[in-house]
Amino acid sequence: MRCLPALLLITALLAPALARGQRPAADPGFAAYRATFSAATLPAAAGTSAITAWSLHYRGAMPHAAFAIAATPEGRVLRWRFVGGRPTPEVAAREVLEACGREDLRNAPIGAGCRLLAVDLAPGGLPPLMALHGETIGPFRASPMHWRFGPQRAAGVVVWGHGYNGRDRDNRSSAAPGFLSVLNDAGWDILRHDRDPAQDELQATLPRLVAALPLLRQSGYARVVIAGQSRGGWQALLAAAARPEAVDAVIATAPAAHGEMRRSAASATAIEDFGRLLAGLPRGRLRIGVVLLDDDDYDPDVVRRSAAVETTAETRLAPTLLLRPAAPVRGHDGVAEAGFTTRYAGCLLSLIQAPEAAAPRGLRRSGCGGE
Repeated sequence: MRCLPALLLITALLAPALARGQRPAADPGFAAYRATFSAATLPAAAGTSAITAWSLHYRGAMPHAAFAIAATPEGRVLRWRFVGGRPTPEVAAREVLEACGREDLRNAPIGAGCRLLAVDLAPGGLPPLMALHGETIGPFRASPMHWRFGPQRAAGVVVWGHGYNGRDRDNRSSAAPGFLSVLNDAGWDILRHDRDPAQDELQATLPRLVAALPLLRQSGYARVVIAGQSRGGWQALLAAAARPEAVDAVIATAPAAHGEMRRSAASATAIEDFGRLLAGLPRGRLRIGVVLLDDDDYDPDVVRRSAAVETTAETRLAPTLLLRPAAPVRGHDGVAEAGFTTRYAGCLLSLIQAPEAAAPRGLRRSGCGGE
């Protein structure tokens, strides 16, 4: 399939009208940036997976990053890979070519070897589209490869918080999920709330997050969304409850704070804590999106937690959306999959910026805006 999935086409068409009444493409350089990260720059017969990875997922990578593909002379993409968070551009380029070439391509047609599509923001050996972002607002830093509109021109800002995997794994180099690129295309700036794993205890990082939220409006952002995966999502819900006046919406994907449930006896406590977490959220104005996934090793009971969100949605005045993706999207990191991006990113975009009556609410297992 050559074209983008219907969902992405619809969000691309609706986004300019919804983003503070202006076209993001009017921002200098944005049109060229989006044209580069589009299906048009891929081989002619690239499929949905390659298009989604290149146009949306790669932009959430941390430097130094690189993207490689192997395609037939007719333009069919056989392999694509990208890496990020490497120490130098050269290391990123070498590792992505090794990863791409590691697959068995011995029976591929002549001329179908792996080649670099981009290193960081330099596509095809051309000069970089822009410098890698390094701006900060308090503890938040700009997502380096997403487009940055700036506080006065952006529809708003989304602060993304990664998960926590113990002191031995540093998630500051992890890629942000593809749905954030859909929001970026709609005019939203993307910031990251990265934390040192050695100092990422909830009691230490949550106060810093809460204290920094007012800085976003003080910087000029009209709307503020805090979002996060796993521990980052749990913290986002807590922070929104603590400072609802500083936040317009919260998106929590696979929120968790109790470790792997299959190895834990804390299932009952985790469910009770999740209920109290939801109960602490204000009933009005604050829009809430929660993503729960089947076969999540960190979810004590996806059915009971889904019911808790649905009950909360019934008693809240502001839009409250529960996404529980249907197969094959599943597992704790399911939001990082292409299937989640193409089917559900539009749901989250509508949640944060559609007029209140049009914002999605309640449980949704199917995608939004077409498949």
